[in-house]
Amino acid sequence: MDMASVFYLGVTVLLFLIFVVIVARTYRGKNRVRGEEAKYRMMEDGIKNKDEETAKEDVHVRRK
Repeated sequence: MDMASVFYLGVTVLLFLIFVVIVARTYRGKNRVRGEEAKYRMMEDGIKNKDEETAKEDVHVRRK
């Protein structure tokens, strides 16, 4: 193997190992729960904002 092939193989293996670490860290139990919290927080904010918009629309319609 020439140096370019060894370098390419090394970079490929390094990137694969970094990917494995990211996946393992993301799907670890503690991190999974913390990651899901943001999703549910955004969903709750969306529901609150929709209710506020509906209330504003109701007021706007009543003023006509």
